[in-house]
Amino acid sequence: MQTKTAPVVSRAKAYLKVRQKAVRDAMKELKLDGLLLTHPPDLAYLTNFTGDDSVGLVTDKEFFLVTDFRYKEQAELEAGWLKVSIRDGKMADALAKVLGDAKVKRVGFEANFTTFGQVHAIDRVMNDGKNGAPAGAGSGAGTSAGIELVPLEDVMANIRKVKDDHEIDLIRKSVGIAEEAFDAVRGEIKVGLTENYLAGLLVFELRSRGASNSSFPVIVAAAANSSLPHYRPGESLVQRDQPLLIDWGALYKGYCSDLTRTLMVGRVSPKIKQIYKIVHEAQDAAVKFLRPGVTTMQADRVARDVIERAGFGPFFGHGLGHGIGRDIHEMPSMRKTGGEEELRPGMIVTVEPGIYLPGEGGVRIEDDVLITHSGCEMLSNLDRTFEGYHIE
Repeated sequence: MQTKTAPVVSRAKAYLKVRQKAVRDAMKELKLDGLLLTHPPDLAYLTNFTGDDSVGLVTDKEFFLVTDFRYKEQAELEAGWLKVSIRDGKMADALAKVLGDAKVKRVGFEANFTTFGQVHAIDRVMNDGKNGAPAGAGSGAGTSAGIELVPLEDVMANIRKVKDDHEIDLIRKSVGIAEEAFDAVRGEIKVGLTENYLAGLLVFELRSRGASNSSFPVIVAAAANSSLPHYRPGESLVQRDQPLLIDWGALYKGYCSDLTRTLMVGRVSPKIKQIYKIVHEAQDAAVKFLRPGVTTMQADRVARDVIERAGFGPFFGHGLGHGIGRDIHEMPSMRKTGGEEELRPGMIVTVEPGIYLPGEGGVRIEDDVLITHSGCEMLSNLDRTFEGYHIE
């Protein structure tokens, strides 16, 4: 057994070293002595440690973890090489001590995930000179004990958006689990079941196949509820001659998948059948267009043009898709406004056009797509045709 698993362990460690180097290179460009990691997926990405309520500190040569007793053994098992500090009191006190011991002067933090309260607490403790940290004379915003706390935006998100081979393998497996679970549930769908029941059954099937959970709260939207893009399932019943939208994904070893299928229960209205075929055409057009060098706004425009030409532009209000990885929503974001970015090999994005008719119902088809050097690869293999999702 050891001879089989050792190469896998070594491979995972090699990827960690590459990721850590990328972060340290970014720190050099930003003239940082350290980087605080307060977002659990960022910490897991660089260390494999998956505990909550913990903060990492990356310096040019060392990697610190501040956590508590609940995660002491877990840290040793998942990332025994980390310099671990087990806090007994407040996180700010423990972090101030680690910052002082690390002798860092200019420390970045991700403003998207670090609260004002956390920064203020660290600043206050450092200025008080507690826990062995030197008291600072300066009282300017973001400066304490000679340490400058620098707010950053999307540094880790930009590093994480291009997946390495190890991550691609895990996301591929996550997609496979999601597909198997859906196939198991699909055979159980019948008129009269509640949305909640089907959502719970889908989560059970995901976990029974190795997922730690669903990658986000499962959406099951029956009949007119399917016109609500981020609907939350309730006690509404699956109805005959109505659509049934299911949006789900698996969380496997920290990595997400994200799929949507719209099923047709019985005979549905000509309008619903029409918009299904338009959405399918829009998704096909977008997937065929995806390749390195295409921008996020161009990709969105290809799908949106199909829907607008058919007269349903006002009923497609969200973006074409988003990156997935350790978070269910990552960069890049494919949408009609809000910035433009070129797609690159190794990015994995959802492609999820939809049309939503208030009071009647909606259709969304979503798949996960890997950008390759020559084009793209659909990671999901479920049928996408109207005929494939007709349930008597």
